[in-house]
Amino acid sequence: MTKKMIRVTLESPGQLRLGEAPVPAPQPGEVLIEVRRVGVCGSDPTIFRGRHPYVSYPVVMGHEFSGVVAGLGAGTSGFSIGDRVAVIPHLVCGQCPACRTETYNFCEQLRCTGAEADGAHVGFIAMPAAMVLRIPDQMSLDDAAMMEPACVGYHAAKRGEIRPDDTVLVIGAGPIGNFCMQSCRALGAKRVLIADKDGDRLSLATALGADGTINVGRETLAEGLARLVGGAHAVDVFFDCVGEKGLVLNQILELARRGTRVVVAGVLQNGCDIPHLPDFVQHELRLSGTTMYVPQDYREMAALMGRKAIRTQGMITHYFKLSDVISVFALIERGQEKFFKIMLTVNDEEQSE
Repeated sequence: MTKKMIRVTLESPGQLRLGEAPVPAPQPGEVLIEVRRVGVCGSDPTIFRGRHPYVSYPVVMGHEFSGVVAGLGAGTSGFSIGDRVAVIPHLVCGQCPACRTETYNFCEQLRCTGAEADGAHVGFIAMPAAMVLRIPDQMSLDDAAMMEPACVGYHAAKRGEIRPDDTVLVIGAGPIGNFCMQSCRALGAKRVLIADKDGDRLSLATALGADGTINVGRETLAEGLARLVGGAHAVDVFFDCVGEKGLVLNQILELARRGTRVVVAGVLQNGCDIPHLPDFVQHELRLSGTTMYVPQDYREMAALMGRKAIRTQGMITHYFKLSDVISVFALIERGQEKFFKIMLTVNDEEQSE
């Protein structure tokens, strides 16, 4: 009898279907992974609602995941059955100059699992061996699944070219902002501040090592920076981890002293309104974008998490089984219950023959 696995398909916007599919056979150079944990990303509701520009339907969501090696394709080496792994959710051409230097985020043929390709809302998934990373014995599968958003924040922090005497302000204390904040500290920044309008998220940031917080529901960025460091001109690097219509970036451009570094990690939407954009030129600011991560970020993140320089304590607020994922998106859509990171568990009681 063919072995079956759970598979959750987003048939069309808002329409999830819980079903079964055959367990895939790993092809040459691939690793078959028994999925154990899948994080729900902030981009997943965008896909669920049909608002993601690069997704076509039907699609299997899920790109923040970890698991256990369950099979190896022909010619695949470096792994053993039972290895616990994290996964870079990228499918690339493997031939272009970007791929040859492991800067897969620049590959023109890049497809992200869970968006442009089917992802990890399944019992098993086959991935190219180059995208699979064994995790340290002391790392949990929860943390391994959290490596994906952690590396987004870490890659952004590296784009800020952090220096030992830097004072940093991260705006947005969601998962990416909190990982960016911790990454700036791990990279040697002298002082890292974080701003948000949600007091609970700021309390979590404090617990994770922020040197100061600004609740923009109670004071402006300018007022908060005056209170904490004497003013906005004390900040060497700004991180916009919000994006959206450019409101935060506009505030940064208005506040930043001349020569400041600015990194936009949040996704900017079409139709941005940024009246202070001329200041980017006149004040000789260094404005950097950042997209995803590269394998070296994953390798460094494994070490950073291993020595607790980057932590996830308090981030995962809800656990659900993958078979309950329809309820998860109903919870998100209702918007009546606060959460920070939702983690899906797989292959506990999910598997069937």
